[in-house]
This record gives sequence, structure tokens and C-alpha cells, in this order.
Amino acid sequence: MSDQISLAADERGVEGKSSSRALRRSGAIPCVLYGGKDEPLKISILEKEIVKAVEVPGFTAQIIKINLSGKEVDAVVKELQRHPATAKVLHADFMRVDPDSKITLTVPIRTINDDTCVGVKVNGGQVNHLINDIEIICLASNLPEFLEIDVQEMDIGDTVLLSGINLPEGVEIPALAQGEDRDQAVVSVTEAREIVIEEEVEEVALEGEEGEVAEGEAAEGDDSAEEPKEGGEEASEKSEDTKEG
Repeated sequence: MSDQISLAADERGVEGKSSSRALRRSGAIPCVLYGGKDEPLKISILEKEIVKAVEVPGFTAQIIKINLSGKEVDAVVKELQRHPATAKVLHADFMRVDPDSKITLTVPIRTINDDTCVGVKVNGGQVNHLINDIEIICLASNLPEFLEIDVQEMDIGDTVLLSGINLPEGVEIPALAQGEDRDQAVVSVTEAREIVIEEEVEEVALEGEEGEVAEGEAAEGDDSAEEPKEGGEEASEKSEDTKEG
């Protein structure tokens, strides 16, 4: 479990796009804190603090402490809005949580022992990550940063479904309650794909040689086609000489 992240926030009273742009120019990010029994609150957090927090693994899947006017509030990240070109964080939504209340959140799925996986180490296969994150329901106090799958004993042809994930106590995957067809494959081990480049190079070389032969034959054909033309010109010249005579 990573150390709990704490972010210092200031309440902001002025609203609108112009005020948000001015806030960003000053080095802060406009945010919203909502949920629970209190009213939604517009706050701002220093950009450098947001950037530092985003780099922490599991940032979006853990309870964060928001320090506001000397009071700490437990919250989780519900949305990060980024610039489409630079990926810079432009806005953040935080939701208040009660440690004793259930929340719905998306957490990442990670695998361990990929290098020592039987299908990889013994049989030369590869581990395929088919789903990177999944929505879960649990008490805020039991929120895991990620779900873990041990692939060490998996061999080529083996697959782990959502229902096969070893969930922490009190954690549920709501998709599984919607029917068997929602029990998706999460991780699989398959034979490694081989890419043969040399054969392709040889084929290209052969095609080039065939093209050169064809061009050579065409060139010879052009020479033979021109010979009658030269003969025809000589015959024409002789005919003109005869007329003159």
C-alpha cells in the first residue's frame, strides 16, 4: 500500500472560464469537491502538487486527504480532465467518501511473476493483458489500489476470467452480477508470435531479379522491333533514287 496522499486546497469563489484560465496561469488547477452530506465546493490545488500526486501508482484508486482551511476531508479522484495535446491536467473532480460507506470505483489490474510464468519460461509463450482496469464496489476503508493476478502457474492456452480474480475481502465486481456473458477474459497465455523478416527480404530480392529479367527481355524486343524500321527507311531511300534515275 502506497503512503496516503495529502493535497492542500484553497476555496475559490469566482467562477467562469476566464477565472479558471487565470487560476492556471498562476500555477493552480481548478477542482471540485462534492459528495456526502455537504454541498459541492469549488477549490484549487497547486499544479505542482497535482503533477506529483498523479505520478504515484494507484493515485486514482485510493483515498486522498484534502486539506481545506485546516480541516481534512477524505476523497477519491472521480475525473481528471487533461489537455488533448499535452496531457496536462486542466481540472479535477474529487468525491468525498465515508470510510464506512460503499463506493464504486475503477481500479487497475496488475499481474505478477510474468517472467517466471510456466508458459513463458518453459514453453516460450507470452502473457497477454486483455483488460487493464475494472469497476469494483467496496467500503471506502477497504479500497484496494489494484487487483492482482499471479500468472506463475499459467501455461499456454490458460486464461483467467473476471470470476477467477482473487478479490480482497469485501470487494465485489458488479459486472459479474449482470450475467455470465459479462465474465470477460482478463489475462491469457498464448504462443509467442514469430516475425520472419529474412524471408520477406528474399522475396523482395527475387521479385527485383524477375523484374530486371523482364526489363531485359523487353529491351531486346524493342531492338528487334526497330530493325525492320531501319530496313524500311533504306528501301524508301532506294525507291527515291530509282525515281530520280
